[in-house]
Amino acid sequence: MLPSYKVKAVAALGRLEGLAKKVRLMIENDEYCPSILQQVLAMQGHIKHVQEHVLESHLHTCAQKKLSSKEKDAFIHELVTVIGLSKR
Repeated sequence: MLPSYKVKAVAALGRLEGLAKKVRLMIENDEYCPSILQQVLAMQGHIKHVQEHVLESHLHTCAQKKLSSKEKDAFIHELVTVIGLSKR
C-alpha cells in the first residue's frame, strides 16, 4: 500500500476501534437505540473510508501493471467482484 493511503486507512481503523468500544458500552448500558444506531452509522462511514483508501492505493500500485499484462481480464473481474461486494 502507498504510505499516504496506509496512514489514512490506519487512522480510520483507529477511530473505528474506538467507536466499536463505545457502541458495546452503549448497548451494555441500555442506552437509547437511535443514539446507538447513529454511532453504528459512523462506524460504517469509517469502514467505507478504509475501503476507498485500500482500493485507490491498489489502483495506483497494481492496476497499470495488471491492465497491460496477460492478467488484464482476471484483474478486471477481480475488481468488479470486490466493488460488487462493497455495495452489499
